[in-house]
Amino acid sequence: MARKRDMVAVVRCAGGPAPDRCSYGCIGCGACVAACRMHAIELNENGVAHVNRDACIGCGLCARMCEQHIIDIVPRHQRIQVLCSNHEIGSAVRAVCQVSCIACGACERACTSDAVHVTDNLAVIDQQDCISCGMCASKCPRGVIHDVFGVIAKGL
Repeated sequence: MARKRDMVAVVRCAGGPAPDRCSYGCIGCGACVAACRMHAIELNENGVAHVNRDACIGCGLCARMCEQHIIDIVPRHQRIQVLCSNHEIGSAVRAVCQVSCIACGACERACTSDAVHVTDNLAVIDQQDCISCGMCASKCPRGVIHDVFGVIAKGL
């Protein structure tokens, strides 16, 4: 079993500014912020939870308190993450969020290790197969897939 310091919270919502919020995304209630004893989570300028990876110890309190169930506790080394939770079809997603998965499949086609699949209108990464090459992140037209270390730039 992994130690807590080996784990980190990831909010599966990039939270683009939109007048009509995504019903799958962060609602900005602050429950995760209040739960975090390490002060590792704050709400960004769009009211979306953001985790300071350096301060997070991966205890999971934020994930348990999240009303939307969009916070995962993952191994700290897993650098490629899908920051979206919306399962709606592309046109519906575009109407409520500027940085949402539209299930176009570009990430799936770009993945050389067959680790990325679009399932139920959302990109999903099988972290066991992911080699962290970042091709999926570089090909995502909506910027939904992120290298959480910031090493891989969009448009590679």
